[in-house]
Amino acid sequence: MSATVVARGRAVSMGGLRKALRFAHRWLALLLTPVFLAVILSGAVLSLKPVVAEWSATPAESVRVDVPALVVLVEGLERLGPMDSLSLVADGTAVDVRGRAAGLTGRWDLASAARRGEASLWPDVFRTAERLHKALLVGLAGVVEAATYVMLAVVLVGPLLAWLRFRNTLLGWHTAVGWLLFPLIALSPATAILMTLHVGQGGGPGQAPRPSRADAPASMSAALALAAGKLDLTGFRGARRVRGGVVMVQLARPGPSVHMVSGRGVSALTRPPNLVKQLHEGTWGGAWSGLLNLLASGALLLLTVTGLWSWLARAIRRRRRGALAGNILVAYASQTGTAARLATATRDGLVAGGESVALAPLGSLTPAQLRGFPLILLVASTTGDGEVPDGARRVPQCLAEDNLSGTRIAVLALGERHYAHFCRGGVILRDALVAAGAREALPLARVDGDPKAGWSHWIDGLRDTLRLRWAGQPRIEAGVPVRLRLLERQRLDDPTAGETRETWSLAFAADRDVAFRPGDLLRLTPPEGGRARAYSIGSSSRLEPRVIRLTVGLHSWRDAMGSTQLGEVSGFLVRSLAVGGQLVADLQRHPAFNPPEDEAQPLLMIATGTGIAPFPGFVAERAASGRAGPAWLIFGNRHRAGDHLWAEAFGAALRDGSLTRCDTVFSRDSEGAGYVQHRLREAADEVVHWLQNKQARVYICGAGAMARAVEETLTEILAQATVLPINVAAVEIARWRASGRLRVDAFD
Repeated sequence: MSATVVARGRAVSMGGLRKALRFAHRWLALLLTPVFLAVILSGAVLSLKPVVAEWSATPAESVRVDVPALVVLVEGLERLGPMDSLSLVADGTAVDVRGRAAGLTGRWDLASAARRGEASLWPDVFRTAERLHKALLVGLAGVVEAATYVMLAVVLVGPLLAWLRFRNTLLGWHTAVGWLLFPLIALSPATAILMTLHVGQGGGPGQAPRPSRADAPASMSAALALAAGKLDLTGFRGARRVRGGVVMVQLARPGPSVHMVSGRGVSALTRPPNLVKQLHEGTWGGAWSGLLNLLASGALLLLTVTGLWSWLARAIRRRRRGALAGNILVAYASQTGTAARLATATRDGLVAGGESVALAPLGSLTPAQLRGFPLILLVASTTGDGEVPDGARRVPQCLAEDNLSGTRIAVLALGERHYAHFCRGGVILRDALVAAGAREALPLARVDGDPKAGWSHWIDGLRDTLRLRWAGQPRIEAGVPVRLRLLERQRLDDPTAGETRETWSLAFAADRDVAFRPGDLLRLTPPEGGRARAYSIGSSSRLEPRVIRLTVGLHSWRDAMGSTQLGEVSGFLVRSLAVGGQLVADLQRHPAFNPPEDEAQPLLMIATGTGIAPFPGFVAERAASGRAGPAWLIFGNRHRAGDHLWAEAFGAALRDGSLTRCDTVFSRDSEGAGYVQHRLREAADEVVHWLQNKQARVYICGAGAMARAVEETLTEILAQATVLPINVAAVEIARWRASGRLRVDAFD
């Protein structure tokens, strides 16, 4: 077994362990959050006990108690009911008494046995907090003990799940507090567990006997009488009943100051100092050690609350964004697939680094779904004359009245500087998001031409500025390089029939097996370098392995000197490249414009000029399946006699049934002149039937202006047929775009 395989196996194993730990960390903490909150809040109150003891007025060492008066007062008060505790006030002239009987609890004067007022509140607060801290007020000590073990495990595992990185987010502060205060936070549950295991409690001769109900004196006055026979009670400071009814008496005197009074007699509590208990209660250093424990309780409370809140926020975001899962959204607005590939690579790198990321086309998301993400990373291209890609064209209008104030964005805009409106599509989307309340986490990044370097620099910003976790080097899933040999070249237009645009069908043979479908792209670079050109593929490797068919229109114009100039790529393909000649190209998947996998899915295909390129492949795949569903083609060009591209292929498809209907329109003919949108209006009833009853999928391919006109026409037809306002119909068409029911591959 190679070292690489072993390393990969270890990585997978560690990844699985990390995932299991994260699951346990999250769900055990959520399950026990009510118990955690009760224990932490009561612990915070108890941490004030040494603070109150040091800062409040307490009886001085020199204060002596009138013992006979104390005994008389206690005996008299016990006529009202049993007494739980009494404590001497600062000047030694009164005691605070507590009991369950009406009228018993209060501050009583020793000399007159009269009530002075209310007893100090603190002992009751601390006693209630202690009962809540140890047993949730209802005798659930076992639940508290189990929760303490879980709390310690959660605290110990936390730093293993996220490295310390300062991010000004809720989870960022959660992680920072967990790391920076880790020793203090872990101390509380760790010492609690040691106490339950009786670690550090000492023992041996002189330890008070374990009390039982049989040992309990009859009353507080009886306990004081027993103690008076053994001890000097002039240094009395307080007494209270403890477990088993035994009375604990506290004195201010040299030597043992706490004694246990039971039927067996009076015994000094002489256990050695319990450091574990002192650390847990914060009594080892007086008031400031209590404040340190209060800080620990505050940190634990913050971790619990932020953990709960982040989970609730994730749940709310999940509900808003539907099936999308993740804390970060990587969205894209793509025309030819480049932005989609960059977004996919961004998602992959972040996921590999440990981030929770969702990936989706921007146009497919509702404003509510966008609100569900605290951070959106957008990769956007520009199409046409500085326009937003077709799939995201309605996003600015949809966002106009929505509030994204809780969302941060980072936008990578793709473009080419030689165009007049460089990266304008990305700028439009960025401005729309900001206008809706989003805040830029990074300045807009513009990429000119080849996106690799610009995208890599943008990724550096995500890592260094936003502190996002990334694994590996930034890599884009490039097209598949393939060497091609020109098999044949046939002219599709007829120049003898009038003014036509020179258009050719080219067939190439690949030197190896490659997978492609109609609508995928073949990207070609001029022999002397320069800007690459992408052509839609009109064949399928499922039918013709290794044979790639293109429809290429020769781009030509006259320069200032009157000379005819040819496009670099199209001129090379139709003028320079000889049959049998070879070239190297990139084959790029374009799944957004592939035909449906289900050949029975009804199709409405609309194209003009060389936009017809992918549709011969669409029809060929359906014909070969033997189960072709209804398919309708609407094609437009300039002259029927000279520009009816692929007329024979589509005629054959009509005869064999793989094409159900074919409508054509030619703008420069004297009869029946018009455009494809006119044919749509003329057949409006049938179009609506295909869209609503047959649930046809619509594909539009060709010039950007045509694609926009067709979409507007479909909106008008839908509004008229359904008696909907035009804006409502436009929203429905936008939904079709977002869901993939309407697909556009447009160029200018």
